[in-house]
Amino acid sequence: MLWIQQCATDCCMFLLCTSLLSQDVPTSYGGHKEEIYVIRSVRTSRISPTEYCAQSQTGFADTVFEDRFVFRPVTTRGEDGAILSTAGKETASLHACFGKTTDPNLLNFYAEGVITGIRFTGRGKCTFLKTDFPEPGLNESTCFLELSGLKDPYAGGLLTTNTLRSRNVIGDKSDPPGYIQPSIATVRLWRRR
Repeated sequence: MLWIQQCATDCCMFLLCTSLLSQDVPTSYGGHKEEIYVIRSVRTSRISPTEYCAQSQTGFADTVFEDRFVFRPVTTRGEDGAILSTAGKETASLHACFGKTTDPNLLNFYAEGVITGIRFTGRGKCTFLKTDFPEPGLNESTCFLELSGLKDPYAGGLLTTNTLRSRNVIGDKSDPPGYIQPSIATVRLWRRR
């Protein structure tokens, strides 16, 4: 009798699994229409602009910085999204140029990068929000890049940042200490229909 119950349970589980596998269950968020990454940037270098930042490449003049970044995935708490760790394995990199505009609180932003093997080019802006906040030596800003140059199956994407710059421009240790620098970024990649 016990083996009949076990056999019936096994058969039901088999049928349930077969039914679930036959459905079009999305393997990425958004039902295959987009991929979303939440990553933390670390600036690895800042130099005077080279030919890489030429106006013919970036679309703007008056470049002030040429930076390189690496990105690591963040780990969040499931119930509320609070960040638990920003020390994941490197999954993305960015080679960026920043240029002056007529507005002193706005910079032009150009970059070429790769995320999980997907190459892209981005053009956008960075906006300075507050200086010496939440304490002296820290500055709030936000940036975005409209992503293009993606290969199939991607149509485009968007990178946005929530940025806190400290007196320590390079690396992951902020000055004053205790802050995640410079950015927590969100990358959305959209697939072609």
